[in-house]
Amino acid sequence: MKKYQRFAFLSAMILFSFYLTGCSVTQLAYEHADWLIIHRVDHYFDITSEQRTYLKNRLAEHLVWHRQEELPLYVEFLKAFRDKSQNGLMEQELDWAFDDFDARRRALFNQILPDAVYFLASLSKAQITYYEKKVVKNAPNNNAEKSAAEIQQRLEKRADKIITNMEDWFGPLSDAQIHRIKILSFTLPDIKEDWANYRDERRKELIQLLRQKNCSTQVEAYLKSVLLNPTEDYPPQYRDKFAQMQKAIKTMILQIDKLLTSEQRTKALKKIDNYVRDFEKLKRY
Repeated sequence: MKKYQRFAFLSAMILFSFYLTGCSVTQLAYEHADWLIIHRVDHYFDITSEQRTYLKNRLAEHLVWHRQEELPLYVEFLKAFRDKSQNGLMEQELDWAFDDFDARRRALFNQILPDAVYFLASLSKAQITYYEKKVVKNAPNNNAEKSAAEIQQRLEKRADKIITNMEDWFGPLSDAQIHRIKILSFTLPDIKEDWANYRDERRKELIQLLRQKNCSTQVEAYLKSVLLNPTEDYPPQYRDKFAQMQKAIKTMILQIDKLLTSEQRTKALKKIDNYVRDFEKLKRY
């Protein structure tokens, strides 16, 4: 592996862009998390009133746990990251940021796993078929041959999303910065169809498990594989491509960092401070 290089704090900014939105939106979403989650579950499973009550009661307990146990860790991470990022980060500190996100993800999934297993194992045949129609029968054909123009359009949209995320964190970008970031985004592997195929395969596997009698044990093993140890579960045909994507993202981060001005870095630091205040407030509720 190449020697670790220095960069400012663009590294975790990209991560944050996938996990966070504006502070007011974060508060609103958190305060209505139970409704949002139940609404999403109902979209896929057409839940009964009894299931809705079960989910509401269990989510209430999980949210209390999250406020008391996880939000303080979010605050701790953001403060540490701010300190580390003021004068630039080493690549090992980027790895630390990724590892911390992974730890929080695993903690959350471990917390909800028993209830997720219970809920899925309780689904009726009609609900399983309902889910299948949502995610399998209406799924696009990811293996259909794409024209060069279609692929280029997809990559252009991905580049635009990356630029939008960067501007959300760092403020307006110059034309030169936008041009360079777009070029760098094209160095990322195009794994959209690979990921979609992998996701569809796992969904079909889940449907098969749910149709078995007394499927709790199998569903628990499935969820642990998908949620807790996803990289270990990737089939060989996907594992290398997904690993290449993560490596390419880190390389892109290092390159984009060199483009940032001091004003853009300051804006991101202030945004981190806003999240710290936001989570400090939420954890006291």
